[in-house]
Amino acid sequence: MTAPPLDNAPITQLLRAWSDGKDGASNALADQVYAELHRIASVQLQRERRPQLEAAELVHEAWMRVGQAHVAFPTRQHFFAFAALQMRRLLVDLARSARARPGQSDPATLSLRLVDPSPQPADLAILGNALDQLEKLDERKSQAFALAELAGFPHDEIAEILAISTATLERDLRFARIWLASRLA
Repeated sequence: MTAPPLDNAPITQLLRAWSDGKDGASNALADQVYAELHRIASVQLQRERRPQLEAAELVHEAWMRVGQAHVAFPTRQHFFAFAALQMRRLLVDLARSARARPGQSDPATLSLRLVDPSPQPADLAILGNALDQLEKLDERKSQAFALAELAGFPHDEIAEILAISTATLERDLRFARIWLASRLA
């Protein structure tokens, strides 16, 4: 008896097949999740003053990082949350790289194309540093903020991903916003 084709399988089944290294699982998963990853990337890029990347490029870079992480994702929400965090980290890395090279004329490089670092990278790098500090202080609050504010996830999904109540999520977000505002002031 042959296994059913993966191209129409539910995302959670594809995630299991992908983590098990099944042939074709990566391509089938990419086909099914691309639109949502593109939406998440668009949300993150819209938060910048002038986007320095196309959403598709951010998706491809994040996809490579997700694949290299070798993480087993129990649910589709965990997968999308992890991918969204990888996108944020990519944007922060680009901002830090551009900030570290003031006055240099060569743009920061992604594996897909050259990127213009001319948008104000300092803001994103400062936010990235503050989020890193918050993550060391309280990882869950940092993840909640990143998923809500950077990836645009609905609060009920974030609560499910983090296995907390929506009331706890609201408190975590309130704390994260106040804490970050105090660090960014």
